[in-house]
Amino acid sequence: MDQSEFEKTIEEFQKIEDARDQLWDRAKVLIEKGFEVEAYILILATWNFARFRYFMKNFDLREFQEVINRVNPIFKKLENTQFENTDFAKNIVATDIKYIYDQLKKIAEQTGASKIMALKNSKLFVMWDTEIRKIYKIDNKGDADDYIQFLIKMQEYFKAIKWIDKTPPLAKAIDEYNYVIADRNRGLRKIKSRQRLAARQ
Repeated sequence: MDQSEFEKTIEEFQKIEDARDQLWDRAKVLIEKGFEVEAYILILATWNFARFRYFMKNFDLREFQEVINRVNPIFKKLENTQFENTDFAKNIVATDIKYIYDQLKKIAEQTGASKIMALKNSKLFVMWDTEIRKIYKIDNKGDADDYIQFLIKMQEYFKAIKWIDKTPPLAKAIDEYNYVIADRNRGLRKIKSRQRLAARQ
């Protein structure tokens, strides 16, 4: 990955996703103010709305709170851990991350789980979605082992990026890069689909 290409892509994200990114910042403030569950629901409803509307049919707020209570001690344990300095292959780190992911996946599915994790610790966790899993050739079922492998892939793919003391943290910047690339791919598929439709007419 080239530094210049990475930075240009991040700038593109800021232009196309400014409003949604502001919601991210507001959700971070909610967490700081003690409204953690509300922050997660805000992000799931705005950053994962395509799936959120489906699992909201059976959404249990009490269960959601219980899961958050279970994972928070592990989040606390990892609060000073950073993406670029972490060996995700280490059993103790991987075990903690997989526990958090598995618990959250039960209530928010694979994409929502990664968004909650990244919101809680933007310095450590990289988000993903169906399109991003497709780009990196990861099974869309997205189990905990898949997520660990994704983090390892992200470290390898972006290892040349210099991102010391920059905002956002590298893990969040990688998500912004991935989002733009995924968005381009979705756009290309729509164009090709319209072209195929036009050719049949």
